[in-house]
Amino acid sequence: MEESLSDRLDDLEWWLRMLRRPVVDLFVPGLPPDRITRYGPLPPVVVEWFTWHDGVTRGPAQDHRDVEVIPGYVPLALAEAIGMRHAHDDDPVLALGDGWLPLLASAEGDLFAALWAGPHEPRVVEIRSGEATRIEFPDLPTMVKLFVECFRSGGFTVDSEGRLSADQARYEDLYAELIGS
Repeated sequence: MEESLSDRLDDLEWWLRMLRRPVVDLFVPGLPPDRITRYGPLPPVVVEWFTWHDGVTRGPAQDHRDVEVIPGYVPLALAEAIGMRHAHDDDPVLALGDGWLPLLASAEGDLFAALWAGPHEPRVVEIRSGEATRIEFPDLPTMVKLFVECFRSGGFTVDSEGRLSADQARYEDLYAELIGS
């Protein structure tokens, strides 16, 4: 039986707890579905994402690395994600869908975002400053599955300073195994 996105997000959170990542104590509780859909019709899997957690608690002197769920990226609150969309109004890849919504952001403004069209399952695009937007994952569960596998198999580790780090070669190998080249 295929695991749901919620199951995979729970696995991701388990790894973060096992590695004693500060982010687990900073997660904001997820939103009820009716509060999420107030912002318009969203695919069920995107609603599921924001019922897991509605971003993280942030403070002015906070180290960005303390709120990362994967190296470099923090989960966004729904209101924060909606507010970011206008900055990418001219992106031709995002215009291909019926809607899109950022899910994870880096300190540099790079994003992983859900992109959907019609009845199809949302894909995940990677939006990087100065680069063309590209489809990175076929769906949200696959993205989270890869992240969990990276924690399980050494693609993501905690470095000597206690921070999340990525072994890029291992990440790419795991990506190729799970998704293909």
